[in-house]
Amino acid sequence: MNSGASPTIAELLDAPWFQPGLGKTLDYIRGFVGAKVIWQMMQEGVFADLRQQRSLEEIAARRGFDAYLLRTVFEYLAVEGILRKDGPADAPSFRLSEYGERFEHYEGWFKILVGGYENIFANVGAMLRQGAGAYSRNGKWVGTGSCEISQYDTIPITKDFIRRVKPDATNIVDFGCGNALYLCTLARELGGIRAVGIEPDRDAYQAGLQKIADFGLEGQVRLVNVDALDYEIEEEPDFILMGFVLQEIIAQIGHDALVAYLRRMRTKFARSYLMVMEVDYDIDNREAMQSPVGLGYYNPYFLLHPFTNQLLLPKQRWDEIFAESGYEIVIREVTSAKADPTGFGICYVLKPAAE
Repeated sequence: MNSGASPTIAELLDAPWFQPGLGKTLDYIRGFVGAKVIWQMMQEGVFADLRQQRSLEEIAARRGFDAYLLRTVFEYLAVEGILRKDGPADAPSFRLSEYGERFEHYEGWFKILVGGYENIFANVGAMLRQGAGAYSRNGKWVGTGSCEISQYDTIPITKDFIRRVKPDATNIVDFGCGNALYLCTLARELGGIRAVGIEPDRDAYQAGLQKIADFGLEGQVRLVNVDALDYEIEEEPDFILMGFVLQEIIAQIGHDALVAYLRRMRTKFARSYLMVMEVDYDIDNREAMQSPVGLGYYNPYFLLHPFTNQLLLPKQRWDEIFAESGYEIVIREVTSAKADPTGFGICYVLKPAAE
């Protein structure tokens, strides 16, 4: 390559880094387009129709779609491996591939990052000037996606913790309950549990009411549409759950006020266990961050939090905050590596320390 001069096109094409760099660049474009298209097909009910084995023509008529344009989308999804294309080229049929059939199990990750935070990622440049909080996330999809993901990581560990620490528990309060899937699952699978869910987002709260009705648990699970800091627990619960909530509270009120808040909770509910789910902010853990889950989930997850007035902390800082607040750690474990091999998801059971 010419020293000190701009490379020629021929030199660029011969450079060993050109094709790999182009491939990496196109991966970003592929991800952008794929996320946009897949999310809209989820929203429009197309995947639900395909799971019912409806044809392209049936879906177009049912949804009021242009059949020609829908076929273009299906051709795209077939190349991506989400659909299978069969039959003659002039009159093909489309159906879900094996991966497409299983895709509903992964929709939670789409709902939280694409549905919940699309508006944030689309306005990062503007917020660099306007500041954090200038654009809003979609609370319904953040809460729904988080709860759906929790089926694979934090719900199993929560059930295990309750069975290990206080198997006769009957009363749970959950701050930031999302669409209430978490609480409904606990109430259904741990007999006798009565739960109160605190959810500040109105749309997530409404989705939670529907979820409770779907489960038929109106007599066991109650929701309150209020900010966590504004809710006063009415009776001493066995467990107070805070799943990915303290990261928001500490950003809103600061370290000292959070410690004071937890101290008041410890004093008022001296026999209650505090169960906390948080993320170990360890972005310099190269092995974890370069894994598929690290690149695909945690890298955007770590990015979005400062833009939405949330503060992620490393595990050591959470340990120090709990000790300063007068709690001692009963259990501290990471979520299952089968769902999250990074080890970033940390779950605590805490109890008031002896004075």
